[in-house]
Amino acid sequence: MRGSWRAKVRDDEPEYAPVLPNPPTWLTREARAEWKRVVPHLESAGLVAEVDRSMLSAYCEAWSEFVSAEGVLRREGKTFTTEKGYVMQHPFVAIRNKARDDVRRFAQEFGFSPSSRVRVTAPGSSERDDGTGKERFISRAS
Repeated sequence: MRGSWRAKVRDDEPEYAPVLPNPPTWLTREARAEWKRVVPHLESAGLVAEVDRSMLSAYCEAWSEFVSAEGVLRREGKTFTTEKGYVMQHPFVAIRNKARDDVRRFAQEFGFSPSSRVRVTAPGSSERDDGTGKERFISRAS
């Protein structure tokens, strides 16, 4: 539980059939485009299954929300002036920031950042895996 190599050996971890999920029909255009962009990468890494459909959908919709809010802010600016002359933050700044945080959290689940990729492994991805976890410490250079 504290990050030792032994904690990473999980013989009883469930494995799902690598069946590609279909995108939900209700995805927005931007969310569908993101789905089409990321699913092939997940498939080639062996990291996607039908059971991941809901999590992928939520990630793609969070991305769509982020893009939409960013578009509003680019058109209207990050601040506005009230009738009384006060400069206020545009409400879409908070919407964009929340969506960005959601995207970041979902992206970590799928290994979409360099730092999260090192924590994600596909079933059977280690050529030298002897069940002891030692392959993490053995150099691949020969």
